[in-house]
Amino acid sequence: MNILEKKISDKIHEFDIISLLRLLMSMNYREDEIRFRGHNSICSQTGLIQGIEFKKEPVREVVITLNLGLLSAQSPLPSYFRKKIDSFITDGRQFDEFIGYIDHNLIWNYICNLYPEINRFYFLSWELTKRRYLEALDLKSCNTLHWLFQTVFPEIGVKVEKILLSLEMQTVPIRLGESALGSNTAFGSKSQVPIHGRCITLCSEEDSTDTKVPWPWEIKNRLKALIFPLLRPTGIDLEINLVLKSQKRWAKLHPETYLGYDRIRNGGESYRRIRIFRGHIGEEKAVSF
Repeated sequence: MNILEKKISDKIHEFDIISLLRLLMSMNYREDEIRFRGHNSICSQTGLIQGIEFKKEPVREVVITLNLGLLSAQSPLPSYFRKKIDSFITDGRQFDEFIGYIDHNLIWNYICNLYPEINRFYFLSWELTKRRYLEALDLKSCNTLHWLFQTVFPEIGVKVEKILLSLEMQTVPIRLGESALGSNTAFGSKSQVPIHGRCITLCSEEDSTDTKVPWPWEIKNRLKALIFPLLRPTGIDLEINLVLKSQKRWAKLHPETYLGYDRIRNGGESYRRIRIFRGHIGEEKAVSF
């Protein structure tokens, strides 16, 4: 037993099962080298994991003993089996090995159902499966957008509503005698077209996160990393605003602050509204703030 295996054995009661499995897989243990065994006891235990044993001979494997299974305190087996073991009518060791063979498959299937990200039988790629589940939702729905933003921003409040946005379109400048109004031409090189969109308002009591990162920066980072990649295939017009209900910093003349975000000293106690993003999110162009 090496140093890492000894540390795992000494602190086995502090592990949860999914963290233990990920650690073992990082140690190059394959799924067929990890075995589960139920703890033979009639008393309820204080934790899920009872013990762990690393074996090198005759084959390399790790045996995890859990307070689950057919011989545990919560066993679904009738008391008849326990009486048989206690009366020594059956060979206790052989019976334990037989039950252990069944326990391994039952426990492994149970864990795979609890943690589908490790279930290779039903899901070859859990990340791809989650993305397909998400694509089945209507990401333009206010309810779905509220759920999505509340999941990404659990620390702050979220409000979603329908609004009319103005889309700026590049048009062909009009030429006297050659152009007809309304046929992709307009006075000037740009035109404003009203479109239906969604307005997302994020409300925070503080001006920064628990890690002292200003909320405008944190929101932009999460939008780029988590939300915009999901919304691009759908194509949606959004306006995202941040409402700060209280701010502790005062405006100063240095690059890290700017007017409209930092509070003016002796100013009124009014909510501050900051526009984070306004525009179209789609596959045809990259989103810029």
